Amino acid sequence: MLTNEPGRRPAEQTPPTPTPDVSAPDRIARLTDRQRSYLRLVLQNRNSKEIAAATGSSHRAVDKQLLKANNILGVPTRFDAARLLAEYDGGVEPLPPANDLPSAPSTFPLPLPLPTAGAAANMLTWKQVAFWTAIISIVTPLGLTAAGMAIVTLLLLLGLKPL
Repeated sequence: MLTNEPGRRPAEQTPPTPTPDVSAPDRIARLTDRQRSYLRLVLQNRNSKEIAAATGSSHRAVDKQLLKANNILGVPTRFDAARLLAEYDGGVEPLPPANDLPSAPSTFPLPLPLPTAGAAANMLTWKQVAFWTAIISIVTPLGLTAAGMAIVTLLLLLGLKPL
């Protein structure tokens, strides 16, 4: 661990204290873009070597920039600094891992089950196909029954005998 004074052991080092006259937003505004990007990667639980590999720098440079960010923000650990930055940014959520699949398309509202100007090909998911199958299988007999009852009613009103 780096110390500012030669001869001091890291266990004796006291955590930095923020200056009382500078507010947290002002301290965060003093961070460089590089320090902010490193802190956002820390928020994703990445260590210095992973951050260095992702940004194309050395792990020692990452450690130095994170130590400077800790001193600017007046917090003892990089995780506290990352949390402070996340709270300032309005609750920045960590990015999902790169191997996660994108979220599935929503089932509702159901798109039409036929080609349209917006989607010439049938791009329904299996859930949407299942819903359309259920809708058609329920609505078709109901529609045919209602049509038959209307025809019988018209025939009776006209005085004709239904079959």
